[in-house]
Amino acid sequence: MEERQQDNGEFIERLEQAAKSLRRQELFMAFVSLFVGAAYLAVMIAWGSAALRRFVERPGGSSQWAIVFWYLLFFTLLYNLVHFPVAYYRGYVVERRFRLSKQRLRRWLWAEFKKYVVSAGLVVVVGQCMYFFLRHFDKTWWFWAWLAYLVFGLLLNRYGARVLLPLFYKREELDDEALKERLRSLVERAGYRVAAIKRVIVGADTRKANAAVTGLGSTKEILVSDTLLAILDAGEIEAVLAHEVAHLKRHHGELMLVVGTAVSFVGFVLAAGVLNLSTTALGLSGVSDVAGFPLVVLAFAGLFLVLSPFLNYISRTLEWSADMWGAHFLGAPERLARAIEKLAANNLTEKDQPRYWEILFASHPSPARRIAYLRGLAERMERGS
Repeated sequence: MEERQQDNGEFIERLEQAAKSLRRQELFMAFVSLFVGAAYLAVMIAWGSAALRRFVERPGGSSQWAIVFWYLLFFTLLYNLVHFPVAYYRGYVVERRFRLSKQRLRRWLWAEFKKYVVSAGLVVVVGQCMYFFLRHFDKTWWFWAWLAYLVFGLLLNRYGARVLLPLFYKREELDDEALKERLRSLVERAGYRVAAIKRVIVGADTRKANAAVTGLGSTKEILVSDTLLAILDAGEIEAVLAHEVAHLKRHHGELMLVVGTAVSFVGFVLAAGVLNLSTTALGLSGVSDVAGFPLVVLAFAGLFLVLSPFLNYISRTLEWSADMWGAHFLGAPERLARAIEKLAANNLTEKDQPRYWEILFASHPSPARRIAYLRGLAERMERGS
């Protein structure tokens, strides 16, 4: 018995050491990624953007829609090419080194290509709308572009998972009838109707596990990864789902939408100011010159970089709220504590993260603090009963 406990302790220690090493790698690559992105924008602002605009302009003059389309397409392509070594090391080498990814290089490259197509498509759609307003409302374009961005963001928030998730992962009906009924009952007790309970097949690519509740209005779809099903028992899966339902009941999505609305408003105001101040200095023909696009990206990127600790704080606060609501609703905080503990080990998340890491990068509180709170709550519930 003592040997088994010792072996278990050594295994947990090795996991923690691996999680710490992974966190250091992620910190290093975050700074490298930031440097590469900043260098790309600096080069584009200095001379590359004007050269790219001239490249996409055809002799005899082409439509502004075509110029903006090809410019944005090549802008995102060039960024992805420059950033590719970082993405390769971060998303393929490191993930496989720590056995979080099972993807072969060919499959990883295909997934990256699909991500590029999706991201480029989004940039082109948003960019075309923005430059339409820039051409027709040079003084108030930022306000109309902000309103269009809100509509687009709302549509993406509502339908994005349903449209984009199948591009990367297969989904199939969960075949465990007892678990299906348990999860359905939980969501219906919370006041929602369940349209479907799907198993998302991610295990061929990654060992990371997750679950979600999506859908419009009161009708929801439950998504559970096959990796989650493999590492958690039925009660722990139910506890994870209670946490996800809590985000819906506490209107966390709407709260984050309000925050995003405010941040995007500041971003468009800042972008308008940067464009107005830089047009002459950079030799742009006007604020609607697509060669000024890197300035817009710089304004938003700089804003999000400055605000990221604040946004992470809001996210962590909402996660605490979801833990508390889900644990009380289900009446089984110990189950959620065990689930978080297993997920942290499975996903190689450091249990007791440094405070600086949590402030700068973490959207969730450290697993150690969440587990301690939930187990303390379980003890208080037992004494109260």
